[in-house]
Amino acid sequence: MNSGDLLADPAVALDRGQIASAVTELFGFTGTVIGDFDSERDQTALLADANGAQRIVKISHAATPEADVDLEGRAAVWVRDVDPTLPMAVPLPTRDGALHGRFHGRLIRLYDRLPGEASKPGATLKPAAVKEFGAVAARLGLALRGFFHPAAQRRLPWHAESRHDVRPMADAITDAGGRALVLAAFDRFEADVAPRWGGLRAQPVHSDLTLDNLLLDEDDHVCGIIDFGDLTHTALVWDVAAALSSVASTRTGRDLHSTIALFLDGYTAVCPLEPAERDVLVDTLKLRNAITLSLSAARRRDHPDIADYLSSWDAGAWNLLRELDAPPAQPTNLRERRDNVFGTVLAPLTYSEPLTAVRGSGATLFDANGREYLDAYNNVPVVGHAHPRVATAIADQARLLSTNLRYLHPRAIELAERLVATMPAGLDTVLFLNSGSEAVDLAWRIAEAATGKTGARVSDFAYHGVTTATTALSPEQWRGGWAPEHVRTFSVGSQPSVDGVAAVFIDPTYTSDGILLPGRDYHAALCANARQAGALVVADEVQAGFGRAGDHMWSFVGAGITPDVVTLGKPMGNGFPVAAVIARRADVEVLAEHTEFFSTYAGGPVAAAAATAVLDVIADENLIEHTGAMGARLRERLTESGYDVRGRGLLIGVDLGDTAHASRVLDHARNNGVLIGSTGPRSDVLKIRPPLVITPAQVEEVADAVLNAIERETDEK
Repeated sequence: MNSGDLLADPAVALDRGQIASAVTELFGFTGTVIGDFDSERDQTALLADANGAQRIVKISHAATPEADVDLEGRAAVWVRDVDPTLPMAVPLPTRDGALHGRFHGRLIRLYDRLPGEASKPGATLKPAAVKEFGAVAARLGLALRGFFHPAAQRRLPWHAESRHDVRPMADAITDAGGRALVLAAFDRFEADVAPRWGGLRAQPVHSDLTLDNLLLDEDDHVCGIIDFGDLTHTALVWDVAAALSSVASTRTGRDLHSTIALFLDGYTAVCPLEPAERDVLVDTLKLRNAITLSLSAARRRDHPDIADYLSSWDAGAWNLLRELDAPPAQPTNLRERRDNVFGTVLAPLTYSEPLTAVRGSGATLFDANGREYLDAYNNVPVVGHAHPRVATAIADQARLLSTNLRYLHPRAIELAERLVATMPAGLDTVLFLNSGSEAVDLAWRIAEAATGKTGARVSDFAYHGVTTATTALSPEQWRGGWAPEHVRTFSVGSQPSVDGVAAVFIDPTYTSDGILLPGRDYHAALCANARQAGALVVADEVQAGFGRAGDHMWSFVGAGITPDVVTLGKPMGNGFPVAAVIARRADVEVLAEHTEFFSTYAGGPVAAAAATAVLDVIADENLIEHTGAMGARLRERLTESGYDVRGRGLLIGVDLGDTAHASRVLDHARNNGVLIGSTGPRSDVLKIRPPLVITPAQVEEVADAVLNAIERETDEK
């Protein structure tokens, strides 16, 4: 901390006559001092000439190095030149053309008086003003990005890099509870943020863009940015924390969180935060306020004569630190509330003690209590929960445009071209939708139109969707003896009659039937019989597509299926709703003779960005080969159970042959931190389908947990 004198030495003020003389001598402006402004370490005054023109004069603390004053002036000029629309307070030139002058050993700058009012209470700002504040902070950060000055490496007491020097000052906080809270903020930053601090984006930043240093008009629009006195080169997130400390300081509860969200909405619309910056923001915000309170306490102890001024920020800092330290309110009675609003038609919760998941990363989920789980069940996040490339692609495109396919846009076209390139010859037409159910529904409409037939064949316990048409194609969903007249089921391994059939629907891994693998020859005969009867073969890749089989992008390839139509869904957007049907142009055009197809959000730029990012990650991270290797190892381990283990890639079933046993195994594994599911007509087959990014160590963890659960629960049968 190289500027300790700024805190230790009280400033010796120039009198009003000296100030007027200095301004005339240095800048050629003749006026009188008509007012003073509060300042933590410098002397600031307002002058007016005989015509009423006003200027602000800033007289630096005697301990301020001239390099620092030069830094502040040149930074303001730089910002003005880079972003002229930012209302910067820029030093006026001296008679000699310099940005500052010297008078009686003091460094002096002169500014035009900008319109607007400073130091408006943050609590009075309307949502639009908070959001604008965020945008202005981001614009200022962007403008400073290319600025360089050797003095930007300075360390002032209120910078994050000075925390080791400031922490002992917390001893001056007389309230024991408050002191502990402040010290905890220092310690948390040191443990969790400091190791990552050097890897965050860093640049010159204002670092004190508070409401004291913003001028706002009557409608709270920003009309002036002042005071580069704290400018330094540090992590960009420190600048965000400084601004948030001001606008959010007096807010509490939901209002506080809404204010932070609004500010970040404005900020990230201009300059998106990186995931690592978001991760450390709260702890950085806590440190900012802990430093403020420690410095304030130490200075009040050493300078009791100006204690009131020195403590003017304390109330807000204490409020914000306590609010941020408060544990988040946990939602209560979720099961009861779920039943009240969703009713009984919604599928039941998984596990006897349901999981409240709040965050995910890779193959890991975290519940509301912070407990970590290895997710070996959810096949939607195919490239891992919250994959940064997918999340960034979605966010970046959403900031630019979210519209529909009635407008030309390259994203959907490029995605369709990439999908067609992975398909068998002849499957050349892509139609986008929002879900796998919609995709199968459209595939059924295409089949009916192209064949002129109305019958369908599906496996005994297939699941193909939740629309009226696809529920009819999903025996898993049939209840109370109901079965549609136009649909017939077949046992996997048998060759069904296909007379009068428009389409045979095949999940190549028969996931809902219990994960079955009847072989390539079986499927070759099934497809040949269907085509001979004039039916279409629909390969439903919603469950096992996008590399899950571990040998190709699509599971129908390894299964020996030659489809006429392919449906995609679930993992296509890694959690973002997007799906597709890929078929022959001739079959699709028959449907077009009867109806136009359009779905508002289907294939829009954001959906296409998500799906394209998934394809990129699968290719760039070599996930298909990885999936094959991980799946082979996991199946090898699971055979130690003595039960029938079957599957392809990372879609694996363990047939326990006992529904109650399977249910207990699920709960046992869940209680030991591994999530799996069950499938099959009796839900007696363990269903294991982790994200494809699962690591070798995690594969062993899944295997150990499942084997242990099977053994323990077998003993308790």
